[in-house]
Amino acid sequence: MEKRTRSFTLEDTQCLFVEPRGETPTTQAIIKHFERLREAAGMPVVLKMNGLSGERRKSLIESRIPFVATEQVYLPFMGVVLQERLYSEPKLREKLMPSAQLLLFAYLYQTKGKMYTSPMAGKLEVSSMQITRAVRQLQKLNMFDVSKEGVQVVISGKANHRALFEWAAPFLIDPVREILYVSRNERVNALPYSGLSALSGMSMLSAPQPDTHAYYSKTDKLRGENSLSDREKQVRIEVWKYLPTLLSPQENTADPLSVIVSLQEERNDERVDQAIEEFLKKMWG
Repeated sequence: MEKRTRSFTLEDTQCLFVEPRGETPTTQAIIKHFERLREAAGMPVVLKMNGLSGERRKSLIESRIPFVATEQVYLPFMGVVLQERLYSEPKLREKLMPSAQLLLFAYLYQTKGKMYTSPMAGKLEVSSMQITRAVRQLQKLNMFDVSKEGVQVVISGKANHRALFEWAAPFLIDPVREILYVSRNERVNALPYSGLSALSGMSMLSAPQPDTHAYYSKTDKLRGENSLSDREKQVRIEVWKYLPTLLSPQENTADPLSVIVSLQEERNDERVDQAIEEFLKKMWG
């Protein structure tokens, strides 16, 4: 972790402040690094950041990592927790609608700072009314400024793409509705990769067995087993809540951000978490 360190004294307590340079490391990486610094320096270590997303702040507090940021000071070794809201807390408590999640991801995939929402109805294969509702729901998260240019509705992010993605994390829906195990055949082999199979294609993670594919249909129900009975003859099928390739740069793989959301329970595996972090760094670094 590239960093800049300085020593300060806070109310007779000497502390080592660490300011990362470049992409902010994962919480687990910070924990390991700070443990080594505390042992070497013999004093508390404090993370210094210009800004933190809500999800990252929550992760640091849960891990009891001291930090100083624009919106909050958290020094548990001194019993200090001072908070100034950078974003007002979102009133939204329910999960995002699929259309809102897709609109958010479409914004995050582009490099521009604003997006005209009218053309997105056709791209996302939803109605204009659904786009309007999606914009309203995203606006409640306080991540976007919404304005008009003539008759066009424009959304502009209030932070960088990585911060927006982390801020939205508690409200994102798992795109996977159901898991099935289906006999391997030409039809299922042609379905886009998803899950760990997709992540392995985006990183150095080893490909899992059996392969995982994504399936979506408004009319046809895919039949299969609820548990794996033959690893060599079956594939793992994720039945998705929306078309997995709508925003994907590759026709044979589900869109990466949706895949990452679907793998939240797998992030306890350090290899999976590292592969996801490497991909996000490459995407937004």
